[in-house]
Amino acid sequence: MDFLKKSVIAKVIFVSIISIIISMSILTYLVVSNTSKAMKNSNEMSISKELSLLVENINTFNKVAKTGANVNGDIFLNMVDGIKINKNQSVKVGEFETPALLIDNEVVNLNFKIVDEFTKMTKGSVATIFVRKGDDFIRVSTSLKKEDGNRAIGTKLDISHPGYKKVLEGETYLGKAVLFGKSYMTKYIPIKQDGEVIAIAFIGSDISEDLAHLTETINSKKIGKTGYYYIIDSNEKSKKYGYFLVHPKLKDKSALELVDTNGVSFVKEMLTKKEGQLNYLWEGLDKFVFFKTYEEWNWLIVGGVSSNEIFEEANKIMYLIIILSIITVLIISISIFISMKVLLKSLTNIKNGLLSFFQYLNRETNSINKIDINSEDEFGVMAKQINENIEKIEKTVKDDRKLIDETIIVLNEFEQGDLCQRLNVSVDNPALMELKTVLNKMADNLETNIEIILNILEQYSNYNYLNKIPTKDLKAHLLKLANGVNTLGGSITEMLVENKSMGLTLDETSNDLLKNVDNLNHSSTEAASSLEQTAAALEEITSNIRNTTENIAKMATFSNEVTKSAVDGEKLATQTTTAMEDINTQVSAINEAITVIDQIAFQTNILSLNAAVEAATAGEAGKGFAVVAQEVRNLASRSAEAAREIKAIVENATSKANQGKEIASNMIQGYKQLNENISNTTKLIFDVENASKEQLLGIEQINDAINRLDQQTQQNAMIASEAKNVAIITDEISKLVVSSANKKEFEGKDNVKAKNVTTNEKKVEEKILKDKTEYNSIKKHQEDDWESF
Repeated sequence: MDFLKKSVIAKVIFVSIISIIISMSILTYLVVSNTSKAMKNSNEMSISKELSLLVENINTFNKVAKTGANVNGDIFLNMVDGIKINKNQSVKVGEFETPALLIDNEVVNLNFKIVDEFTKMTKGSVATIFVRKGDDFIRVSTSLKKEDGNRAIGTKLDISHPGYKKVLEGETYLGKAVLFGKSYMTKYIPIKQDGEVIAIAFIGSDISEDLAHLTETINSKKIGKTGYYYIIDSNEKSKKYGYFLVHPKLKDKSALELVDTNGVSFVKEMLTKKEGQLNYLWEGLDKFVFFKTYEEWNWLIVGGVSSNEIFEEANKIMYLIIILSIITVLIISISIFISMKVLLKSLTNIKNGLLSFFQYLNRETNSINKIDINSEDEFGVMAKQINENIEKIEKTVKDDRKLIDETIIVLNEFEQGDLCQRLNVSVDNPALMELKTVLNKMADNLETNIEIILNILEQYSNYNYLNKIPTKDLKAHLLKLANGVNTLGGSITEMLVENKSMGLTLDETSNDLLKNVDNLNHSSTEAASSLEQTAAALEEITSNIRNTTENIAKMATFSNEVTKSAVDGEKLATQTTTAMEDINTQVSAINEAITVIDQIAFQTNILSLNAAVEAATAGEAGKGFAVVAQEVRNLASRSAEAAREIKAIVENATSKANQGKEIASNMIQGYKQLNENISNTTKLIFDVENASKEQLLGIEQINDAINRLDQQTQQNAMIASEAKNVAIITDEISKLVVSSANKKEFEGKDNVKAKNVTTNEKKVEEKILKDKTEYNSIKKHQEDDWESF
C-alpha cells in the first residue's frame, strides 16, 4: 500500500488493471450468463419436446391397441350373437348360483368352447362372458387364466372398475388393464335382451410384450450423461399409487416418501400438478425435471437431469474467457509499466529537485540540489524555470531569516515581560519591513498603557479607589483592560457603599430582631405545651375508637354466621317441601292403585253374580260352583270395603302432606324474609364498620399530624433559642462592617445612611400575627373534635 501511495506508475497500473478486470468480469458474466440461459432453454425445450414425443408415442400405442381390441371385440360379439338368459334356470359357478345363458339352447355357463375358440382364432387374446345377477356381473365362461394356470371363473366384476358403471348403463368400455400379472387392452361390451343388460362380452388383447418393449425403450432413453425418464402410477384408487412403474433403479418402489435436501416431497407435488416443470436438490445436485400425465393410463411421465450437465459447456467457456482475460490484463499492465517508466523518469528528477528545495525551506538542509534535466521537451523547460526561481527564493530566504531570527528574540523578551526591546535589522522584503514597524509601534503603545494601568492598580492596592484610567485612543483588548480596571474600581466602591449601608442597617435592626426572637421563643414554648396536652387527649380518643371498631368487626362476624344459619334453614325447609311433594306423589300412586283394586273388586263381584246365575241354571250340578261364587262375591265385598278404608286413610294422608307442604312453604318465605332482614342488618353493620375504620384512620392521621406538629414546635423553640444567639452575633458583625468601611477611601463615604427597613419590620410582625392566628385556629379545631368524640 505504501508503494501504491508513493508511485504514480503503480497508481496508473492499478487503475488500469482494475478497469480491465471489471470490464472483463462484466463481459465474462454476460457471455456465461447468456450462454447458460441459451443452453438451459435449449435443454429444457429439448426435454419438453422429447417428453411430449414420448406421450404421443404412448398415445399412438394406446390407439393401435384399442383398434386391435375393437376388431377382436367385434369378432367375439359375432360369436356370441343370439345369446339369451333364462332366469328360471340356474347354474352354480364357483360359489354363486347364476342364471343360465343360452346360445341356440346350449348353456354357456361353465362351457368354454366359444371363449377357447376365440383365443385360438386371435392367437392369444382372451375372452370372458359375464352374466348379470342383480347389480353383479359374474364370470361364467372365460379363457383368461390365473398365474397358477386355472381359469379365472366364478368371480365378480369389481364395482370400482372404471368399466363397471359404463356397462351397467349399456355403454361399451375400452381401456388398458392388468389381469393376473399381464397387461391387456380390454373391451367390455354390454349384451341386452328386451332393452335390459343381461350379460357382458369381454375380450382382452395381450399387449404385455409390446408394452414391455415400450417401457424398456423409455427406460433406456438418456438425457445428457446422467439424465433419464421414469414413470409413476398416478391412479389414486390404485394400490400402486405413487409407485415407480419405470425407473432405472427404483422400479416397483414407492416414490411418495421421497424428499429432497430441503425436505420437499417433490413427487407428491408433481402428482398434484400433473404437468409442468420442477427444480429440487437431490444428493447435493440441483436437478430440474419436466413431467406430464397421460390421463388414460394414469401414468406420470417424468424426464429429469442435473443442472451441472447443462452448465458444463458454459463453465468451460467461462474458464477460457477468464484465462484470456488474465493474459490480457498481464500484457496491458506490462506495456503500461514500461511506458510509464520511460515517460516518468524526468518527473522523478523534478520531484527530487523540489524535495531538496523544500528541505532547504524547512531548514532540514543548508544547500539546494538543482534539477538535472537537459532535454528540450516540456519537462526540460519546466526544470529550467524551476531552477531560476529557486535561486531567487534562496537569496530572499537568507535575508528574511535574519529579520525573523531577530523578531523571535524580541518576542521572546516580550513573552518574559520586557517591553523595552525593538527590531533593528532591515531587509528588501516590504512585507517584513512593515511587520517590523508595526511590532515596534505595538511595543511602544503597550509599554505606555501598561505603565498607566499599573499605577492605578497600585492606588487600588492602597484602598484608594478615587482615580480612573483614561480610555481615549484605546481599542480592542487594551480598551477592555482599561474599562475592566475602571469597572473594578467602580464595583469595589459600590460594594463598600453597600457594605457600610448594610452595616448601619444591621446595627439599627439588631435590637428589633432580639426583641422579636424573645417573643418567638415564648410563643414556641407555649405552643409546645398545648400540643403535648392535645396529643395525649387524641391518643385516648384513638384508643376508644379502635376498641369500637374491633367490636363492630365482631358484630359483622356474628351477623355473617346468623345469615349462614338462616340460609341453611331455608335449604332444609326447601328439602322438606320437596319431600312432601314426593310423599304426595307416592300417595297419589297408592290412590290410583286402590282405585284399580276397587275396580277389580267390582268386576269380581259381577263375575261372581254371573257365576251364581250360571250355577243356578245348572241346577244340582252347579251347587258346588254356587258356593264358590258366593265366597268370591264375599271376598270382592271385603276387598271393596278395605279399598274404601285405605282410600280414606290415603286422602287424609294427602291432606296432611299438603298442610305440611304449605307450612314448609310458609317457612321458606319466613326464612327468606329473615335472610333479607339479616342481610340489611349486616349491610348496616358493614357500613358502620367501614365508617368506624375510616374514622379511626382519620383520628390516627390527626394524631400523627399533632405528633409531627409537636415535634416541629419543639424544633421551632430550639431554633428560636439559636436565632437569639445569631441575632447577638449579627449585631456585633454589623458594627465590624461599618468600622471596616470607614477605614477605606471611596466616593460618597460620608453620605452613606442606613436603609429604611420599616416595611420589612411590618412584614415580620404581620407574619408573627398570622402564625399566632393559625395556631389558635388549629387549637380550637382540635378542642371541638375532642368534644365531639
